[in-house]
Amino acid sequence: MNSQKEWEQEVRAVFEKMKAHKRKYSININGVKLYIFPNVFSPKYFTDSKWFAQTVLKIVGQHSLLEIGTGTGIVALFAALNGAKVSATEINPEAVENAKYNFQKHNVKVKTYCGDMYEPVPREKKFDFIFWNHPFNFGDDPNEEMLLKAGFDFQYENLEKYIAGAHLHLNPNGKLLLGTGNFALLSKVKEFATRYNYRIKLLKKTKIPLAADSFIDNDYRIYEFVK
Repeated sequence: MNSQKEWEQEVRAVFEKMKAHKRKYSININGVKLYIFPNVFSPKYFTDSKWFAQTVLKIVGQHSLLEIGTGTGIVALFAALNGAKVSATEINPEAVENAKYNFQKHNVKVKTYCGDMYEPVPREKKFDFIFWNHPFNFGDDPNEEMLLKAGFDFQYENLEKYIAGAHLHLNPNGKLLLGTGNFALLSKVKEFATRYNYRIKLLKKTKIPLAADSFIDNDYRIYEFVK
């Protein structure tokens, strides 16, 4: 793998495997059974969700967490099972139903909002942590289909919104976290951080394959944005 283009082709090939599912299915992650609906970003195929779920819960502990783009709900679920007070947003209506299903199956209370980024969250709601496993790929199609929006962010417009709007929902000592990887445009992450008066601090990092059957390694990272 020697180019961003080859990387993108590999990512889209993995998404094609997701799209082949027409019925609900399940996987087991560390003894937790997770259900996945069709047309929802799947931890069965990409390895990042599993690592972020296992790592974020250790950072958040039993504090309050807002997760943006919850997908199946895996990160929010693991955090809630660990005792955190969790809310989540998701733009894909099918993913909202998927996440609610998983929360119900595991008997955890996670307030789940359907909408874009912070838009559906009540203005008065504040959190100790906000986290997003953002779509790493710098998209060039503003009309990307819903499932693919989980992997491709057009011109990183949503990434900028995430960073710009976080202060409205953070407690005074609250922390903004970003899940990302080495194939993201980290220069843009740093640019947005500077624009909105943050510096970024690397909290956690690991190197694991992109997908279960992939020969491409990805460095997954969690950054904290510090004012």
